Amino acid sequence: MQTKQVTVSGAPEGFDAQLVLREAENGAVVHVARDDKRLAAMQAAIAFFDPTMPVITFPGWDCLPYDRVSPNADVSASRMACLAGLVHGMPERFVLLTTLNAATQRALLE
Repeated sequence: MQTKQVTVSGAPEGFDAQLVLREAENGAVVHVARDDKRLAAMQAAIAFFDPTMPVITFPGWDCLPYDRVSPNADVSASRMACLAGLVHGMPERFVLLTTLNAATQRALLE
């Protein structure tokens, strides 16, 4: 399996979704957004331009490491559903949306 990495920066909002969808024609695409607000905007733009494209999100934790507060159950469930979907098989074409914060957090898979 040959992987290809494409780095795009400086694309106007809205057009970046079209670039992601163009790359998704060839297979799976991972888009790392700067923050949750930009992730939601990308998700909405992809749904607008191609409502049939499967989009999964991998959110970041909503608490700090070693904090006394446990993560929100919805966030934990979303992260586990995303990881389970990736392990058990996804369609040939899909878009995985995540944030820089979520992508750099450790995920324990045991």
